[in-house]
Amino acid sequence: MDGPGTITWDEFLANAESFVELSNQISDGWELRGNKNVPGEAYVARQRKQYISSSNNTDNYLTLANSDSDDDFNFELKLDPFEATCPNEKPLVTEHHVLWSMSYSVPVLYFNGWKSDFSGINPISVEEAQSFVCNVELRYRELSQAMHPILGTPFLYLHPCMSHELLQITSSSKNKLVSWLSTVGTAALNLKLQPEYCKLTL
Repeated sequence: MDGPGTITWDEFLANAESFVELSNQISDGWELRGNKNVPGEAYVARQRKQYISSSNNTDNYLTLANSDSDDDFNFELKLDPFEATCPNEKPLVTEHHVLWSMSYSVPVLYFNGWKSDFSGINPISVEEAQSFVCNVELRYRELSQAMHPILGTPFLYLHPCMSHELLQITSSSKNKLVSWLSTVGTAALNLKLQPEYCKLTL
């Protein structure tokens, strides 16, 4: 599907490569995974690790030493990262994946979280993602569970029904992926991009 409000695979891949290149420059952790030679088989991903109170109180979130201070969720640091061995604190691994939908010709945001040190162990639910992970009242209500089209494992994802409209609004952007992600990610999962990415859209 081509036309206003869409992005082709070639555009998505070019946008993703420039996005990841800048991420490497500013040590932001995004990477390009998968097979770039097959449409729809490559995606942008980033994994983060924090600590959460066993009572699910977001005031007790911590950031590990290898995470930046302006992390995805902007939680206030309460303790020293090296003191995360407290029995009341448990690890939370989160991942954001940005894929290209062949059916809709738009980017799609996938998300997963695990209350453990390892991906795949003790996954969080949709309700938990909307409460203690995001720590905000979501404006985007289309968060549901589906199989990751590349990995074949359960992920939470945002239905792409609103993406055509957003891409139409940002049609003059030099990097539609960044413009789309900065809008959808913030509204849906409180995922905030570093301001340096703005220069890719100009």
